[in-house]
Amino acid sequence: MQDRVFERRFSEHPAFWAAGAAAAALIYLYIFLWLKEARPQQDAGIIWLLICVAMTGLSYIARRTGRIRGAVLRMWTDRIGSLWLLFALFSFFAIVIFDAADDLFNTELSAGVLVCSAFISAAAVIAAGMGEAQRIETTRLVIETEKLPPDIPRLRIIQLTDLHLGPYSGKKLLARVLRRVREENADMVVVTGDVADGPLGGRHREIAMFRRLKPKYGFFAVMGNHDYYDDEEGARDFMRQAGMRLLDAEAEKSGGIVVAGVSDRDHLCGEKWSLSRSETFIVNTKSRCPDSFILLLRHRPVIETGTEGMFDLQLSGHTHGGQILPCPSSRLFLRGHSRGVKKLKKGSMLYTSNGAGYVGPPVRFFAPPEIVVIDLERKDGTSV
Repeated sequence: MQDRVFERRFSEHPAFWAAGAAAAALIYLYIFLWLKEARPQQDAGIIWLLICVAMTGLSYIARRTGRIRGAVLRMWTDRIGSLWLLFALFSFFAIVIFDAADDLFNTELSAGVLVCSAFISAAAVIAAGMGEAQRIETTRLVIETEKLPPDIPRLRIIQLTDLHLGPYSGKKLLARVLRRVREENADMVVVTGDVADGPLGGRHREIAMFRRLKPKYGFFAVMGNHDYYDDEEGARDFMRQAGMRLLDAEAEKSGGIVVAGVSDRDHLCGEKWSLSRSETFIVNTKSRCPDSFILLLRHRPVIETGTEGMFDLQLSGHTHGGQILPCPSSRLFLRGHSRGVKKLKKGSMLYTSNGAGYVGPPVRFFAPPEIVVIDLERKDGTSV
């Protein structure tokens, strides 16, 4: 059951950096050849290569070494380096597309015009992606159920996920997100993992911001994969100090429903009868509470064999909705459901949120950050 590939970030695997460096080198060389064709007697190509080496090194130092100490400096060096890599990639795609269109339509564009057009297009796309990453949307989901008690005709739940607080994101993002949460007057708030993207020691301001939330029926959370990477105990302490009830293969009755939560690695931990820890927990929760609405919190949108029908609604994140296209992303190749609502067998449902934060460059494409407002309403018509 153990899968050690999930014990580290994909960016910490040597093969990831080797493949990335090889791809970047080919892209840099391809654009260099176009610049040499456009300006054969000038140093544009050499300047391009020097910038590429400097920016790639900056990205590596920011992400893979501890040499940049200041949080603000580390954030900006990481952003500049990662945005440069994205700019080079999009410029490459733009040159390929424009060159193909030039051949198809016989427009006879010069190499200089084609490269300049590619650079401008790449910059415009990245600017649009940065803008999208800052526009947090509110997604609403209404679910009718017969399992709410008579005294609770409607239960409003807000899901937050993938905030990725750390050296690259913090108070500004969290302030915008929590302002939206407070406006919705939630009865319950749940966090489905990846609160952290780096050590969270000394984050007293963020803790205070979370503690201003006072949902009537509780503030629940589960661990995501990034919460384990840098400082697991620090992430757990941060969540508890922020007022979250951290569920670790645990369930609580609140607001007329059962809130069950599993940690990100529970599906990798084997127990009896070839079942994982999370499978065992979900089956046992259903057997103890057969008539209750079971809300399952799980970071990854994974549905284990035999658990459909054992819960009513699973809330997950992890995928970021893809976040960056057309870049390959580990989040798109993991089994599960990438985004939105999915109806499962035996009456269960899954909602996979895009999340509110981001990993890597602060951009999103066709995957806007979101908070999710779920209204559970009594099916007998007494809801308000």
